[in-house]
Amino acid sequence: MKRQSTREQILITCRKLFNAKGIAAVTTAAIAEDVGINEGNLYYYFKKKADIVNALFEQFAEKQLQVAADGQKLQLWFQLMWEWRFFYRDSMFIFTLEPALRLQLRELSNKVQGYGRSKLQEMVRLGQLRASEEELEILLENCWIISTYWIEYLQSRHGITRVTKKHLEWGYKQMASLFHPYLVRPAAAGDSANYLAAAD
Repeated sequence: MKRQSTREQILITCRKLFNAKGIAAVTTAAIAEDVGINEGNLYYYFKKKADIVNALFEQFAEKQLQVAADGQKLQLWFQLMWEWRFFYRDSMFIFTLEPALRLQLRELSNKVQGYGRSKLQEMVRLGQLRASEEELEILLENCWIISTYWIEYLQSRHGITRVTKKHLEWGYKQMASLFHPYLVRPAAAGDSANYLAAAD
């Protein structure tokens, strides 16, 4: 197994801490302690917290575009957004910390939604969905809203602060239910176009 570099360890640790506590609440001292290095060594790799956020965004964008471009199951896209949820939950703080990311995140969202739109149009061509172009746009936007903000809903509406796999499955079901009014026939279990099937 390839040994992780210190830089990779820092980024992995930061994603975990940012997801759990929020970017604003995580100090560079806490990051260094969790990684097992001194704070001065952390600054050797990243001069400021914004540099860490930028590096994480590059990873996030690459993974999200890969999942979207490959046309993988919708649940994998949903799960990926959960694994990088701090980018959406802490967006206002991020844009203050690094204003350039506002445009980059918007451009990324547009690209990913473009892939999602193509997938929905493919489902219509395959006879799996019956929907107009206008209805597809509404479906796409609603999927995006749920997959992006479902954790905030659980926290504000139900007081849930520790999200588990059970909650992740709940969130996905909320999104998948949006397709029901438009479904004509489900894809076969082994059909590569079975966009709504549960991920393995």
